[in-house]
Amino acid sequence: MKTPLQVLEQFWGHTRFRPFQEEIIESVLHGRDTMALLPTGGGKSICFQIPALLLEGTAVVISPLVALMNDQVAQLQDRQIKAMAITGSLKGEELHRQLDNILFGNYRFLYISPERLQQEAIQQVLKQISISLIAVDEAHCISQWGNDFRPAYRNITVLRELHPLVPIIGLTATATPEVLADTVDSLQLEDPAIFKGSFFRRNLAYKVFYAEDKGYQLQQLLQKKDTPAIIYARSRKQTVELSEQLNTLGFTTTYYHGGLPTHEKKERLEAWQHGSKPIIVATNAFGMGIDKSDVRYVVHVQLPESLESYFQEAGRAGRNGDFSEAILLYNDFDKSLVKKQFIDSLPGAKDLKKIYKKLNAYFRIPYGEGAHTTHPFDFNDFCETYSLPYMLTYNGLQSLDRLGVLQLSKEFGRTSIVRFIVASEQAINYFKEYRKASLIGKTLLRMYSGIFELPTKINIGLIAKKTGQSTAVIIEVLEQMAQQEIIELELYTTDASITFLVPREDEKTINPLSKEVKIHRDRKIAQVKAVLQYIENEKTCRSVQLLRYFGEDAEERCGICSVCAREQTRAGNGEVKMIAAAILEFLEEGPKSSREITENLTFAEAKILHVLTLLLEARKIESNLRNQYHLS
Repeated sequence: MKTPLQVLEQFWGHTRFRPFQEEIIESVLHGRDTMALLPTGGGKSICFQIPALLLEGTAVVISPLVALMNDQVAQLQDRQIKAMAITGSLKGEELHRQLDNILFGNYRFLYISPERLQQEAIQQVLKQISISLIAVDEAHCISQWGNDFRPAYRNITVLRELHPLVPIIGLTATATPEVLADTVDSLQLEDPAIFKGSFFRRNLAYKVFYAEDKGYQLQQLLQKKDTPAIIYARSRKQTVELSEQLNTLGFTTTYYHGGLPTHEKKERLEAWQHGSKPIIVATNAFGMGIDKSDVRYVVHVQLPESLESYFQEAGRAGRNGDFSEAILLYNDFDKSLVKKQFIDSLPGAKDLKKIYKKLNAYFRIPYGEGAHTTHPFDFNDFCETYSLPYMLTYNGLQSLDRLGVLQLSKEFGRTSIVRFIVASEQAINYFKEYRKASLIGKTLLRMYSGIFELPTKINIGLIAKKTGQSTAVIIEVLEQMAQQEIIELELYTTDASITFLVPREDEKTINPLSKEVKIHRDRKIAQVKAVLQYIENEKTCRSVQLLRYFGEDAEERCGICSVCAREQTRAGNGEVKMIAAAILEFLEEGPKSSREITENLTFAEAKILHVLTLLLEARKIESNLRNQYHLS
């Protein structure tokens, strides 16, 4: 039998493991349930892929994103390892063919979403095959107190019932101590071995700046135009506007958000990965499973909802070990906005009781009945019927789903999307020719600014009210305009269905859940407060603040964050000048990587990395495409 190191060298070409990888692999090989917390870029996939290649059978990998699954499957196939992903796009005969392949194809890896795992046909196949191990990627999604909670993750335990002796390994890059404990409990791990690597990133400088003019601040930060960077914005519209603004300033950028067609997402991602568009402006729909190691900057231009999401997104910078920066820009408006978005719209037990009562009235469900009945659901009509605030109601329904009162279909929250793909003059001429389309088309233009520039969510019910036309007529006209290539259309005639999981008992249904509702609300409030405390704390090293939040003892200052840099400036710049002189002298020999510089100079690595960025900002040095520094 080969050793884990031999498998690593054979398939990945590496001759040594990263910290904790070998210990985690040995734990799984010994059949022990295992929990691995490793930072972004810490090599989590190796921890289950190598033992899967050493054990008999198929490794079942639960993963939350199709892009993540497809990327890992492609990488395994490139190494001549048989791997398959069962995604939501597989239907009918194609799905049955793939299920037969699993039974008879001797696959070493099967990637599957937690939603797919709920299907009986999938479970029947999994029951029949020999499973080597069960890997749960982004395992914190199973914790209802985690930042990315996915209700379907709760069903993962069906695998434990089907294969009670198979070891489970959970993997995550972000989990506070309480989320870790809940994750272990929810996965039903038995006496697990828990490995937690340090989240400290020696090469990553966390910086926070107050900025009224964020566009100008970005221009100053991104001085080198061909440097790989990710800029996170809150809304789809903002990604487009910011990308266009940076392009006019001479930068080469693209944008990415969840509303783009699949082929366009792929094209934009490839342009960024291959360097033709080195800067990508994106919503948080972008990032998970994206493997690009040389990102120099990750910039947030609005406050994140939690330090968990911020830490994960910021961690996509500098995965190759070179000096990189995670920058957060904010102003007073952002502070009020984050409270409004993530605290003011949180439902309490009283709100849930009201929403639940209205739902039962909406569907005319008698008291004591309704369990396991499914109803088509028009969210907008529901809110308008009872004059309910949209965001509070949306979050309330999500909470009722999380708490097991009802189940929302995966279409919940989806709305029809339209973008005009012709010039405005051509659209007006089209309206002149088609009278029915004129009323509806012009109403669209009045209601939704920017509908020519980017895919825009529309409310078909509201358009029907504005125009006096029926919903059926609106849909007919939109489909006709799409066929004649006037618009791009992604149509959802109903945005959800709801399945009630328990009989209607009004207060008696919600009262037992009040404690959990309060805990969840308090947790969300605490997350937002932690973000605000992080940006306002100008005394404690940024890296130390983040490490402590995730339960790691941290005393050593990083020396390169915005807090440390400010304190060094106040204390005098004698040492900085000394380090700068040594770096410049060393670079006279020719281009050098940050690793070569830190290995050849006697100063602390963090201080050298900090001075390197100061020299870059002063344009005393530059970096080339091989991530080497040289004299300007």
